Amino acid sequence: MNKSKNFNLFLMDGEVTGRIKCTLLNWTGLAYKIPRSLLDSCKIRQDLKQSGVYFLFFKNDDGQDEVYIGQAGVRKNKECILHRVLEHLKDEFYFTDVVILTTQNNSFGPTEISYLENKFTNLAKEAQRYIVKNENEPNPGNVTEEKESELEDFVEYSKMVLGVLGYKIFVPLINNALTSTTEEIYNLNSKTKKSNYVIKAKCKRTNEGFVVLKDSMIEMNDSETLPKSIKLLRDNLRENNEIVNGRITKDYLFNSPSYAAMFILGMSRNGRTEWKNKEGLTLKELDEM
Repeated sequence: MNKSKNFNLFLMDGEVTGRIKCTLLNWTGLAYKIPRSLLDSCKIRQDLKQSGVYFLFFKNDDGQDEVYIGQAGVRKNKECILHRVLEHLKDEFYFTDVVILTTQNNSFGPTEISYLENKFTNLAKEAQRYIVKNENEPNPGNVTEEKESELEDFVEYSKMVLGVLGYKIFVPLINNALTSTTEEIYNLNSKTKKSNYVIKAKCKRTNEGFVVLKDSMIEMNDSETLPKSIKLLRDNLRENNEIVNGRITKDYLFNSPSYAAMFILGMSRNGRTEWKNKEGLTLKELDEM
């Protein structure tokens, strides 16, 4: 059984939309979630004049979630991680929020933050929740096995902290370690009139919704009845070559079974009757049971 965790969230401005400080019992780490507009008000904080790792969150023109992951140490002129984040205000991309990870005892040196930046960047790419904007893979640095073990503990807690603050950047869409019936696989088999093909797809119900699984077939033609958001997503897949031989190349999460079905079939569909379990029962029949 997973161990329960008790996170402490301090609303620094008394508002959920303001600055949030996050700590955890028996964790030396320290996390801040700061809206872009409130960065200047953090200049007096001594714990943000340390070394650390930061995450800049924003959306691109297509509405997709993106993140830039960076690190900063204390410079000779006493500038620090907050100063490095402030430098990003001049960048072309407009980030809306930043999460800064540092320590309560100022224990991070150049080696530690280089290792963490590399680790977090690779984990974010593996999870495929966000588009990672880092152009180059960060240098992992050289750490001893003892230090690596210590940093891996920091990574595990940090992954949870980011999720608690609202960013599931490290959470895979599918948790292969779970075998509960709530994550049962459902199938869709439908012959479309536009291409005259039998489209076969699979999805998995999770705690977040319905995940259409990688390698599912997809109808390439769009219907006029297709919702705008689904059409935009399908257009992006075609433009970015994320459909190979009529199959999608990654998992996609949807809030409802109908949106998952429309994504696959390119037309308006009732997902509660399209998706079926291995016994051939539809979601509608299962819900009624």
